[in-house]
Amino acid sequence: MKKKMVKQTRALWEPNVMTAEEAMAWLDGKGISYEVCDTPVPLLDNKVNCGSPLGIGDEMIEGYFYLPKSKLGNNPVVDWPTQGDSMIDANIEDGDILRVELGALPHDGDIVVASIDNEYTAKVFFTDDNNERWLCPRNSRYDCILLKNNVEVRIVGVVRNILKQAPHHSYRECKAIVDATLSRRQQKDSLRERVQKAVADGNYLFWAASAWAVVYGVVRDCHSYEGSVSDFERKALTLDLPKTFEYGCSAGKVQRTISNHPYMRLHIDKWKENGASVREIVLMEFLRKNI
Repeated sequence: MKKKMVKQTRALWEPNVMTAEEAMAWLDGKGISYEVCDTPVPLLDNKVNCGSPLGIGDEMIEGYFYLPKSKLGNNPVVDWPTQGDSMIDANIEDGDILRVELGALPHDGDIVVASIDNEYTAKVFFTDDNNERWLCPRNSRYDCILLKNNVEVRIVGVVRNILKQAPHHSYRECKAIVDATLSRRQQKDSLRERVQKAVADGNYLFWAASAWAVVYGVVRDCHSYEGSVSDFERKALTLDLPKTFEYGCSAGKVQRTISNHPYMRLHIDKWKENGASVREIVLMEFLRKNI
Protein backbone atom coordinates (compact mmCIF):
# COMPACT_ATOMS: atom_id res chain seq x y z
CA MET A 1 0.00 0.00 0.00
CA LYS A 2 1.46 3.29 -1.09
CA LYS A 3 1.67 6.08 1.41
CA LYS A 4 -0.07 9.23 0.41
CA MET A 5 2.43 12.04 0.08
CA VAL A 6 1.33 15.20 1.83
CA LYS A 7 2.79 18.39 0.41
CA GLN A 8 3.84 20.69 3.19
CA THR A 9 3.85 24.41 2.61
CA ARG A 10 5.29 27.16 4.70
CA ALA A 11 5.48 30.91 4.49
CA LEU A 12 8.24 32.30 2.28
CA TRP A 13 9.17 34.77 5.03
CA GLU A 14 8.64 34.66 8.75
CA PRO A 15 8.63 37.90 10.81
CA ASN A 16 11.99 38.49 12.48
CA VAL A 17 11.14 40.70 15.42
CA MET A 18 13.80 42.58 17.39
CA THR A 19 14.23 41.63 21.02
CA ALA A 20 14.22 44.45 23.58
CA GLU A 21 17.99 44.08 23.97
CA GLU A 22 18.53 44.28 20.20
CA ALA A 23 16.30 47.35 19.98
CA MET A 24 18.26 49.14 22.72
CA ALA A 25 21.58 48.21 21.07
CA TRP A 26 20.30 49.56 17.76
CA LEU A 27 19.22 52.84 19.39
CA ASP A 28 22.58 53.13 21.17
CA GLY A 29 24.34 52.61 17.85
CA LYS A 30 22.32 55.41 16.25
CA GLY A 31 22.91 57.74 19.20
CA ILE A 32 19.17 57.95 19.88
CA SER A 33 18.16 58.56 23.48
CA TYR A 34 15.39 56.44 24.97
CA GLU A 35 13.78 55.47 28.24
CA VAL A 36 12.67 52.06 29.44
CA CYS A 37 8.95 51.63 30.13
CA ASP A 38 9.21 49.96 33.50
CA THR A 39 6.46 51.63 35.56
CA PRO A 40 3.00 50.02 35.41
CA VAL A 41 -0.08 52.14 34.64
CA PRO A 42 -3.37 50.38 35.44
CA LEU A 43 -5.97 49.98 32.69
CA LEU A 44 -9.48 50.02 34.13
CA ASP A 45 -12.02 47.61 32.67
CA ASN A 46 -14.90 50.07 33.11
CA LYS A 47 -15.45 52.94 30.68
CA VAL A 48 -15.66 56.66 31.36
CA ASN A 49 -18.59 58.11 29.47
CA CYS A 50 -18.23 60.82 26.86
CA GLY A 51 -21.97 61.37 26.73
CA SER A 52 -24.26 61.60 29.72
CA PRO A 53 -22.69 60.57 33.05
CA LEU A 54 -22.37 56.82 33.44
CA GLY A 55 -22.18 54.69 36.57
CA ILE A 56 -18.74 53.21 37.02
CA GLY A 57 -19.77 49.86 38.51
CA ASP A 58 -17.11 47.66 40.09
CA GLU A 59 -13.64 49.14 39.77
CA MET A 60 -11.46 46.39 38.38
CA ILE A 61 -8.02 46.53 36.77
CA GLU A 62 -8.03 44.83 33.38
CA GLY A 63 -4.32 45.06 32.77
CA TYR A 64 -1.34 47.39 32.72
CA PHE A 65 0.49 49.69 30.36
CA TYR A 66 4.11 50.52 31.13
CA LEU A 67 5.71 53.97 30.96
CA PRO A 68 9.09 55.44 31.94
CA LYS A 69 9.01 56.67 35.54
CA SER A 70 10.17 60.12 34.37
CA LYS A 71 6.93 60.55 32.41
CA LEU A 72 4.80 60.15 35.52
CA GLY A 73 4.29 62.84 38.14
CA ASN A 74 3.78 62.50 41.86
CA ASN A 75 0.12 61.53 41.41
CA PRO A 76 -0.98 58.06 40.31
CA VAL A 77 -1.93 57.60 36.68
CA VAL A 78 -4.55 55.28 35.17
CA ASP A 79 -5.63 54.54 31.61
CA TRP A 80 -9.39 54.80 31.17
CA PRO A 81 -11.31 53.57 28.10
CA THR A 82 -14.05 55.85 26.77
CA GLN A 83 -17.44 55.52 25.18
CA GLY A 84 -19.81 58.06 23.66
CA ASP A 85 -19.40 61.02 21.33
CA SER A 86 -19.73 64.17 23.44
CA MET A 87 -15.98 64.91 23.12
CA ILE A 88 -15.44 64.24 19.42
CA ASP A 89 -14.40 67.86 18.73
CA ALA A 90 -11.58 67.31 21.24
CA ASN A 91 -10.48 64.30 19.16
CA ILE A 92 -11.82 61.85 21.74
CA GLU A 93 -13.76 59.08 20.06
CA ASP A 94 -15.54 56.00 21.30
CA GLY A 95 -12.97 53.39 22.29
CA ASP A 96 -10.06 55.79 22.85
CA ILE A 97 -8.13 55.60 26.10
CA LEU A 98 -7.66 58.58 28.42
CA ARG A 99 -4.47 58.70 30.45
CA VAL A 100 -5.70 60.33 33.65
CA GLU A 101 -3.59 61.81 36.44
CA LEU A 102 -5.62 61.11 39.55
CA GLY A 103 -5.90 63.87 42.16
CA ALA A 104 -4.41 66.56 39.88
CA LEU A 105 -5.76 70.11 40.35
CA PRO A 106 -7.75 71.11 37.23
CA HIS A 107 -7.38 74.44 35.47
CA ASP A 108 -9.87 76.07 33.13
CA GLY A 109 -9.73 74.34 29.76
CA ASP A 110 -8.45 71.03 31.12
CA ILE A 111 -10.27 67.85 30.17
CA VAL A 112 -11.18 66.12 33.39
CA VAL A 113 -12.84 62.94 34.55
CA ALA A 114 -15.53 63.92 37.06
CA SER A 115 -17.75 61.94 39.38
CA ILE A 116 -21.28 63.37 39.56
CA ASP A 117 -23.45 61.64 42.15
CA ASN A 118 -21.11 58.65 41.77
CA GLU A 119 -21.46 58.60 37.98
CA TYR A 120 -18.38 59.29 35.84
CA THR A 121 -17.95 61.47 32.77
CA ALA A 122 -15.16 63.18 30.80
CA LYS A 123 -15.67 66.87 30.03
CA VAL A 124 -13.83 70.21 29.83
CA PHE A 125 -13.55 72.04 33.16
CA PHE A 126 -14.45 75.77 32.99
CA THR A 127 -15.11 78.64 35.42
CA ASP A 128 -17.20 81.56 34.05
CA ASP A 129 -17.20 85.27 35.02
CA ASN A 130 -19.74 84.60 37.76
CA ASN A 131 -17.37 82.04 39.32
CA GLU A 132 -19.75 79.24 38.38
CA ARG A 133 -18.09 76.02 37.36
CA TRP A 134 -19.12 73.97 34.37
CA LEU A 135 -18.32 70.69 32.68
CA CYS A 136 -18.43 71.36 28.95
CA PRO A 137 -18.83 68.80 26.16
CA ARG A 138 -17.06 69.21 22.81
CA ASN A 139 -20.06 68.33 20.70
CA SER A 140 -22.80 70.89 20.01
CA ARG A 141 -25.47 68.22 20.44
CA TYR A 142 -24.82 68.14 24.20
CA ASP A 143 -25.42 70.78 26.89
CA CYS A 144 -22.93 71.89 29.52
CA ILE A 145 -23.32 70.60 33.07
CA LEU A 146 -23.50 73.28 35.78
CA LEU A 147 -21.86 72.11 38.98
CA LYS A 148 -24.28 72.94 41.80
CA ASN A 149 -23.89 72.73 45.54
CA ASN A 150 -26.74 70.24 45.81
CA VAL A 151 -24.99 67.82 43.49
CA GLU A 152 -22.15 65.69 44.75
CA VAL A 153 -19.30 66.42 42.35
CA ARG A 154 -15.74 65.27 42.55
CA ILE A 155 -12.93 65.80 40.06
CA VAL A 156 -11.29 62.40 39.82
CA GLY A 157 -8.36 63.52 37.70
CA VAL A 158 -7.06 65.49 34.74
CA VAL A 159 -6.63 63.93 31.30
CA ARG A 160 -2.96 64.16 30.27
CA ASN A 161 -2.99 62.12 27.08
CA ILE A 162 -5.49 60.71 24.59
CA LEU A 163 -4.42 57.32 23.27
CA LYS A 164 -5.67 55.99 19.97
CA GLN A 165 -5.95 52.26 19.53
CA ALA A 166 -3.92 51.01 16.57
CA PRO A 167 -6.44 49.63 14.04
CA HIS A 168 -6.33 45.97 13.07
CA HIS A 169 -6.97 45.43 9.38
CA SER A 170 -9.04 42.48 8.26
CA TYR A 171 -7.92 39.70 5.92
CA ARG A 172 -10.24 41.10 3.25
CA GLU A 173 -8.70 44.60 3.49
CA CYS A 174 -5.14 43.27 3.32
CA LYS A 175 -6.01 40.93 0.44
CA ALA A 176 -7.51 43.83 -1.54
CA ILE A 177 -4.31 45.88 -1.06
CA VAL A 178 -2.12 42.96 -2.17
CA ASP A 179 -4.37 42.26 -5.18
CA ALA A 180 -4.16 45.90 -6.25
CA THR A 181 -0.35 45.78 -5.99
CA LEU A 182 -0.17 42.59 -8.07
CA SER A 183 -2.53 44.07 -10.65
CA ARG A 184 -0.37 47.18 -11.03
CA ARG A 185 2.74 45.02 -11.25
CA GLN A 186 1.19 42.91 -13.99
CA GLN A 187 0.22 46.06 -15.89
CA LYS A 188 3.78 47.38 -15.61
CA ASP A 189 5.24 44.06 -16.78
CA SER A 190 2.80 43.95 -19.67
CA LEU A 191 3.62 47.54 -20.67
CA ARG A 192 7.35 46.78 -20.55
CA GLU A 193 6.89 43.77 -22.85
CA ARG A 194 4.75 45.77 -25.30
CA VAL A 195 7.27 48.64 -25.42
CA GLN A 196 10.12 46.18 -25.96
CA LYS A 197 8.35 44.50 -28.88
CA ALA A 198 7.18 47.76 -30.50
CA VAL A 199 10.67 49.30 -30.31
CA ALA A 200 12.25 46.15 -31.76
CA ASP A 201 9.67 46.00 -34.59
CA GLY A 202 10.07 49.71 -35.33
CA ASN A 203 13.86 49.82 -35.08
CA TYR A 204 14.08 51.01 -38.72
CA LEU A 205 12.28 54.21 -37.68
CA PHE A 206 14.92 55.18 -35.09
CA TRP A 207 17.47 57.71 -36.33
CA ALA A 208 19.36 58.44 -33.07
CA ALA A 209 19.22 57.86 -29.30
CA SER A 210 17.16 61.05 -29.09
CA ALA A 211 14.26 59.10 -30.66
CA TRP A 212 13.66 57.58 -27.23
CA ALA A 213 12.10 60.89 -26.24
CA VAL A 214 9.29 59.94 -28.65
CA VAL A 215 8.92 56.57 -26.91
CA TYR A 216 8.70 58.36 -23.56
CA GLY A 217 6.02 60.74 -24.89
CA VAL A 218 3.84 57.87 -26.11
CA VAL A 219 4.20 55.91 -22.87
CA ARG A 220 3.52 59.03 -20.81
CA ASP A 221 0.44 60.20 -22.71
CA CYS A 222 -1.13 56.94 -23.87
CA HIS A 223 -0.34 54.62 -20.97
CA SER A 224 -0.45 56.93 -17.93
CA TYR A 225 3.22 56.50 -17.11
CA GLU A 226 3.90 58.58 -14.00
CA GLY A 227 7.59 57.85 -13.47
CA SER A 228 10.27 60.47 -13.96
CA VAL A 229 12.23 60.83 -17.19
CA SER A 230 15.30 59.42 -15.42
CA ASP A 231 13.26 56.44 -14.26
CA PHE A 232 12.10 55.85 -17.84
CA GLU A 233 15.69 56.02 -19.10
CA ARG A 234 16.81 53.43 -16.53
CA LYS A 235 14.02 51.08 -17.56
CA ALA A 236 14.75 51.62 -21.28
CA LEU A 237 18.39 50.67 -20.70
CA THR A 238 17.31 47.26 -19.39
CA LEU A 239 15.10 46.31 -22.35
CA ASP A 240 16.13 43.15 -24.17
CA LEU A 241 16.51 44.50 -27.70
CA PRO A 242 18.05 42.77 -30.75
CA LYS A 243 21.83 43.04 -31.04
CA THR A 244 21.29 44.73 -34.39
CA PHE A 245 19.39 47.56 -32.74
CA GLU A 246 21.60 50.56 -33.43
CA TYR A 247 20.21 53.44 -31.34
CA GLY A 248 19.79 52.35 -27.76
CA CYS A 249 18.70 54.74 -25.03
CA SER A 250 21.41 56.45 -23.01
CA ALA A 251 21.29 58.12 -19.61
CA GLY A 252 20.28 61.77 -19.81
CA LYS A 253 19.54 61.69 -23.56
CA VAL A 254 15.74 61.77 -23.24
CA GLN A 255 15.85 64.62 -20.74
CA ARG A 256 18.18 66.70 -22.96
CA THR A 257 16.03 66.04 -26.01
CA ILE A 258 12.86 67.18 -24.24
CA SER A 259 14.68 70.27 -22.94
CA ASN A 260 15.74 71.16 -26.49
CA HIS A 261 12.26 70.54 -27.95
CA PRO A 262 9.64 72.32 -25.81
CA TYR A 263 6.73 70.82 -27.75
CA MET A 264 7.67 67.42 -26.30
CA ARG A 265 6.42 68.64 -22.92
CA LEU A 266 2.95 68.89 -24.48
CA HIS A 267 0.61 65.99 -25.17
CA ILE A 268 1.70 64.05 -28.27
CA ASP A 269 -1.52 65.12 -30.06
CA LYS A 270 -0.12 68.69 -30.08
CA TRP A 271 3.36 67.88 -31.32
CA LYS A 272 2.67 68.27 -35.04
CA GLU A 273 1.15 71.73 -34.75
CA ASN A 274 3.98 72.88 -32.51
CA GLY A 275 6.94 71.98 -34.70
CA ALA A 276 7.63 68.24 -34.42
CA SER A 277 9.52 66.79 -37.38
CA VAL A 278 8.00 64.31 -39.81
CA ARG A 279 10.19 61.45 -38.56
CA GLU A 280 9.10 62.15 -34.96
CA ILE A 281 5.43 62.05 -35.96
CA VAL A 282 5.90 58.85 -37.99
CA LEU A 283 7.63 57.08 -35.07
CA MET A 284 5.07 58.41 -32.60
CA GLU A 285 2.14 57.11 -34.66
CA PHE A 286 3.81 53.71 -35.09
CA LEU A 287 4.42 53.36 -31.35
CA ARG A 288 0.94 54.60 -30.47
CA LYS A 289 -0.54 51.89 -32.68
CA ASN A 290 1.75 49.05 -31.56
CA ILE A 291 2.33 49.49 -27.84
